[in-house]
This record gives sequence, structure tokens and C-alpha cells, in this order.
Amino acid sequence: MKNRSFREDPRPRLRTRKAWAGIEGTLYLHYNLQPTTAYMKYQLSFCEIEQLSDNVFETTPKKGIVLDKKCVDEVWSHWDKIRDKPFGLLVNYKNTYTHSPEGARYVGKHPLQRKTAILCTDPELIKEIQKVVKIKKMHGSYIYHQVFSDRDEALKWLSNI
Repeated sequence: MKNRSFREDPRPRLRTRKAWAGIEGTLYLHYNLQPTTAYMKYQLSFCEIEQLSDNVFETTPKKGIVLDKKCVDEVWSHWDKIRDKPFGLLVNYKNTYTHSPEGARYVGKHPLQRKTAILCTDPELIKEIQKVVKIKKMHGSYIYHQVFSDRDEALKWLSNI
């Protein structure tokens, strides 16, 4: 057994030899047990979309915009470019905005959009949004739309698509 005055590094190592310089060195192997995935952020003319996981996205509309048919066409084109599998969408209602009649008719109906969680913390606004969603559900649309005031609950609901 060799007597060493320094402490051994517990990391796994691989002995290497640089033949051209005649130098022997130690290459330490680092293990990353939790792989990190860098998700994308997308900037559209009326909102920002951030990918939160493989199949969940968050959209934050810009303050004061009017969501019209042009915006819906833009976001549908965006989904067609980046997605070929179903996804869930978290709509963050931290900025106030409105819908035109045409925009309200088509928003949230992309064929790959399976669930939509609407996140809002204003109690009065939550009541208004819930009324709209309830009416649309009665007419057969917005079946998988739900309003939340807690972000974690919304993400949990979206996680099983």
C-alpha cells in the first residue's frame, strides 16, 4: 500500500498519457444524474410562449392586446411548425387583454391542443372567465379548458395529457 500525504479524489478517473509530450495525467469523469433540458421561448407579435416541459407550454399575452383572427392564425402556424404531438397550454392571465368575436371563436381549438389551463389570480376576473368557459362548454367547445388560481394545480392538471 502506498503512503500518500494527500487525500484521494473519490471521483472515477481515467488515466491518460499524452504521447507527444510524455505527460501522464488524470481525467476525471463527471456524472450528471439529473439531465437538464433547455426548453425554448418563442416571441410572437401578441404573446410570449415558453416551453415548460416536453408537452406543456405557457403563453403570456401582451398587456392590452386584442386577440383577433390574425393572432389565432399566427399561433396556429407556430404550433404547426414546432409540434407534431399533443400538448397542454397554460394561459397566464397576468396581463389583461380582450378577444375579438373571431378570435374568441377559434382560440384554443388547435387540433393538437388537448388541455388548456387558464391561470388568473384576480377573483373578479376568474368569475368572468369561468362564465365564458361554462357557456362554451355547453356549446361543445372548450371541453378541456379549466380555470385555476394556483399555478401548481394548473401544471399538475396539465401534466397528464
